[in-house]
Amino acid sequence: MRRTFPSLFRWLTLFGWRDIATAPVDCAVEIAVIDVEQHRLGFPCLKHGGGWFDAATLQPIAMAPTHWRYWQPDVPPMSCC
Repeated sequence: MRRTFPSLFRWLTLFGWRDIATAPVDCAVEIAVIDVEQHRLGFPCLKHGGGWFDAATLQPIAMAPTHWRYWQPDVPPMSCC
C-alpha cells in the first residue's frame, strides 16, 4: 500500500495545474491564467528563453500565464501496430 499511494498521487498531479514557475523548458504544455476564473489556451505551448510560444507555429504568445499542466490532446495518439 505504501507504493500505491505515492504513484496514485503522482498520477493525479500529472493532470493538475501547477505554478508557472515550475514549468518545464522546451516541452509541450498547456498554459492558463487562473484568477477568479480559469482562462486556458486550447493548444500546446513551449517555454523557451523568457517567453512562451505556440508549439505548432512557434509564434510568440502575448499572455502572462500563471499556471501550466502537461498537454493532453483531445484525441489520444494511436498506433497502427
